[in-house]
Amino acid sequence: MMHDHTSTMERYERRWANFRRFNEQGGKFRVAVVNRCNLDCFFCHNEAMANPRGATDSGVPAGRRLSDEELLEIINTYTAMGGWQVNLTGGEPLAHPDLAGFIGRIDKHGSRLALNTNAVLARRLLARPRIEAIDDILASLHTTNEATFRDKLGGRSVGKVIDNIVALSRHGYRVELNYSLGPYNRDAFADVLDFALEHGIAVKAIALVRPTVADGFYGGEWVDPTWLSKLLAGVGAQEVETRNTLGGSTTTWDIDGVTVKVKNIARGRLSTDFCRGCQLADTCGEGIYGVRVGVDGIWKPCLLRKERFCAVEATDYRGQILDIIDAMIGRWSNARFVTGAPT
Repeated sequence: MMHDHTSTMERYERRWANFRRFNEQGGKFRVAVVNRCNLDCFFCHNEAMANPRGATDSGVPAGRRLSDEELLEIINTYTAMGGWQVNLTGGEPLAHPDLAGFIGRIDKHGSRLALNTNAVLARRLLARPRIEAIDDILASLHTTNEATFRDKLGGRSVGKVIDNIVALSRHGYRVELNYSLGPYNRDAFADVLDFALEHGIAVKAIALVRPTVADGFYGGEWVDPTWLSKLLAGVGAQEVETRNTLGGSTTTWDIDGVTVKVKNIARGRLSTDFCRGCQLADTCGEGIYGVRVGVDGIWKPCLLRKERFCAVEATDYRGQILDIIDAMIGRWSNARFVTGAPT
């Protein structure tokens, strides 16, 4: 009996230790509040939900659709546990019929709240006073070219998006641009950077993350963002630091007070016990990064490993969160950052 008690205590302590480590290392808790979007980006992983804008992935299990109340309970459980950051995603979260009301019921407990958005529906934020609970708006801007925006991302006017991003910043929100780098927009970064510098808006460049093993997903070869270092140095950027955290190796630059981050998983992505024996390890474009859950009612510790997806149970959200993160982190002494471009 003493042995069983000790084992139970050790498991309890390990789960909480791994939860703290997940947060200290920048792990993301990504909650998809809606599964619809007004764009149709060819590379969208849609938080591993069956995408209504494209062919349904038969590898995604069916879950029990979650209500706003259930999602709020999950979020508030995570923040009460000491979770560092919650990212509200979708789909497009601003397509939620009452996102402001939803956010108003989040009890942050000192955590950060980030809103991932394509900014097309920014008027839903601009028409009201700034929502104090939102710490960061992570606005997608993958191109400033109208034809690319229309043909590759399914949008109507990137100019409107650009205006919306500026308006959100002027409205008092802390905005950071998310630029997903691929072959289709490799030459667009300089223009995105010029826009960011003109308006004093931070930007983060991220090489496209592979959510599928389908051939040709990237629309060509995976683009290594290392060349951006030369571009940034050429415009007077000062390298601040390079850190390996959950999500990969990220180098931070400063240009006259504007922060520019370049995430390059080829220089380092986290591999843990969770990854051991994974046949997709060389394909992985993310490594151990974040826990995903959403209206589809499925926990997802990894985009590619659909066999590890599991249904959200109606009780004990805390236990489910601890179990999933514990499985992702495993024994920390076995964790390592691996290098090499995803194949």
